[in-house]
Amino acid sequence: MQNLSPDVMKRLKKVKLIVTDLDGTLLNNSGQVSRRTLDSVRDLKGTGIAVALMTARAHSSAERIADGLGVASPIISLDGGLVRTPHSKVNIFASYMKPSIVRRAIVEADKRLAGIILFVDDKMVHREFETMIPGYVETLQLATQESDNLMSFANRTIQLVIGADSRRSIKAIARKVAGFFARIDSKLYRSSQYDNRWYVEMKNKSHSKATGLAHLEKHFHVKRTEVAVLGDFPNDIAAFERAGVKIGMKNAVWELKQRADIITENTNDQDGAAEFFEFLFHLRTDGKYTGAPGR
Repeated sequence: MQNLSPDVMKRLKKVKLIVTDLDGTLLNNSGQVSRRTLDSVRDLKGTGIAVALMTARAHSSAERIADGLGVASPIISLDGGLVRTPHSKVNIFASYMKPSIVRRAIVEADKRLAGIILFVDDKMVHREFETMIPGYVETLQLATQESDNLMSFANRTIQLVIGADSRRSIKAIARKVAGFFARIDSKLYRSSQYDNRWYVEMKNKSHSKATGLAHLEKHFHVKRTEVAVLGDFPNDIAAFERAGVKIGMKNAVWELKQRADIITENTNDQDGAAEFFEFLFHLRTDGKYTGAPGR
């Protein structure tokens, strides 16, 4: 790394856990882990540094990536809504929505002939022939379950998404559901595939990736100052603010770069994460490195 302050170098030498975001960070623009990244993660594990994943994706989607990396650490998924070890049915942490809120969302969606999907623990639950599933979800290779009785999953729902062909309908549903509950965070967005399709995503306000990070610290018995976090997007900021060392990708948003201790010289599509992993590996094994992510 170039022009790193003595303070940052000192903190890097204390790192015992690396937690990395997936999309826009560890994964390239095709959603894949490159060979260089895979090798660099495996090298790091040989130094005794633990590696864990954090993501807005559902657990089952991230679990597939963890398997490919050979990473068995607990995964922070659904933006901190769930922390679970791969291939385990036991949650380390889960931020379930209030069942009455989920039931209200289902009723309001049905009234307006809108589609609704529920993220229940590690999987996505939807009705048969649901046509309103966001297009991006289909690329994530997550576990799914079909059910005509969505109400039966109300007590284990971490996040839900409602879709309709009318912005007015989606806003009305959001007001009816989230408008009366201060604890619910709702995000309205337009489909990237269909101009006339709109979605609202709802989850508890009480969790973030930083919440998940706190649970990983307990799991690994490390201090927050011994954790390094890699990210690129606004939903990584909370975890950044908790971490001992903050690494922003070259392609990261401005708000994240302003908080970063280190900014990689390469983007996620150019193995920017591997760039940092290799630097830390060499710092730990021989105290030197010739390549170098920037400030």
